[in-house]
Amino acid sequence: MKKLVLCAVAILFYAGMARAQDEQPVNPEMQRQELVNLELENARAMKLHNTTFFKAAYSEDFHGVTRYGETVNKQGIIHEVETMTPEFDSVVSSDAQVRLFRDAAYVLSLRSEVGRADGKKFYNQFRVLRVYVNTPRGWRIVSQLETKLATDANR
Repeated sequence: MKKLVLCAVAILFYAGMARAQDEQPVNPEMQRQELVNLELENARAMKLHNTTFFKAAYSEDFHGVTRYGETVNKQGIIHEVETMTPEFDSVVSSDAQVRLFRDAAYVLSLRSEVGRADGKKFYNQFRVLRVYVNTPRGWRIVSQLETKLATDANR
């Protein structure tokens, strides 16, 4: 009986190891592209004042610093997007620099905004640093920091 139990345990152990070896390795280029796509979607959602993206992509324990230097949580970022007064002609995320660390990553990108606020045209640029964690439901944003870059006077 002991031999039978030991054989069963050994078979299960080796079957688990064989399955682990058969799993496809994580493709870092595919993960990098997924994170770049999330940055592009973030910019698009901001342009459209669409909170659906923010509700899905930001983790429940998200904490970040807004363009105004305010600390916010997930509900705060959603509220900010809902109540933004500027109308954007364009919001573009570019120059995404991605660093992967197993189930975590950060993306440093440049966000450029063109639009109108209070009847005046504006052009803003921000460096945005976002920290992502890969969950069973995909990449989630857990932290971000936005820094406004010096721009010429509003046009």
